[in-house]
Amino acid sequence: MTVRDNMGFGLKMNGHPKAVITEKVAEATRILKLEPYLDRKPAALSGGQRQRVSIGRAIVRGPEVFLFDEPLSNLDAELRVEMRVEIARLHKEIGATMIYVTHDQVEAMTLADKIVVLRMGIIEQVGSPMELYRDPDNKFVAGFIGSPAMNFLEGVAGDGAVSVPGMKTSFDGVIAPTYSGKKVTVGMRAEHLMVDPNGDTHTVEMTESLGGVSFVYLAGETGERIVIEERGDDRSSTGDRVGVTIDKSRIYLFDGETEARIRG
Repeated sequence: MTVRDNMGFGLKMNGHPKAVITEKVAEATRILKLEPYLDRKPAALSGGQRQRVSIGRAIVRGPEVFLFDEPLSNLDAELRVEMRVEIARLHKEIGATMIYVTHDQVEAMTLADKIVVLRMGIIEQVGSPMELYRDPDNKFVAGFIGSPAMNFLEGVAGDGAVSVPGMKTSFDGVIAPTYSGKKVTVGMRAEHLMVDPNGDTHTVEMTESLGGVSFVYLAGETGERIVIEERGDDRSSTGDRVGVTIDKSRIYLFDGETEARIRG
C-alpha cells in the first residue's frame, strides 16, 4: 500500500467518495510536506516519514482531538528533534487539541501549552511549562521538569535558617521557625549555581562541553553531587577544587518527609 493509499484507507473503508478522499489526502499531504513520497511504500520511507504518514492518516478524518502516545520513542535523536518541530508546527496549523503522552521532559517542555504531571496515576501538578519549571509544587515535579534535573541536597532547618552540609553553608531567613529541627531538601537549578574558583569544598569530576554552555559535575566531601551550568570563556576543568555559591532567593525548599514544596 502506497503512502497515498495508506492515508486515505480509513476514509475509503467508511465509504467516502473518491473525490473527497483525494481532496483530504492532498490537504494532509500539503500540511505534512509528504508530496514527494505519495507513491512510495513503507519500506522506502525513513522513520520520521512513517510517523508523518501515521499523523496524515489521522488528519484526513478531521478529528477534534489527537492522542499521541510516545510517538517519538523509537526514533533516533536527530529524527526526534525533527518530529518535535513537525508536531509543533502541525498543532499551530490545524488548531486541534492534542493530548501528548511522554516520559521525555524535553518533549513536554517544548511542545506543550499545558502539562499534566502524573505519578502512579495521580496528578502532581498542572500548568504551563514555565509555571512548572519556575514554581513546582513538590520535589517530584521539580526533578522532572528541567534539563539537567534540579540538584537536591539534604538540609536541616533551625531558627529560620537551613544548614546544608553538602555545600558547607547555611541560608538564613528562608524558612519558618516552626520547621526548626526538621529535615528539608534544598533544590537548586544548574543555571542558578556558580562555581567559585577560590573555594575548596568540591572536586570537579567531569565537564560536558556543549559549545556555548558547559555542565560541570561536582562531588562534595559528603558524597553528594551537584551539576552547575557554566558559560563564558573561563570554565572549570576535571580535577579542580572549587566552591559553590548561590543566591538564597534562588533555592527551593521541600519537606524532608512529604516532599511538598515549602513556600515562604
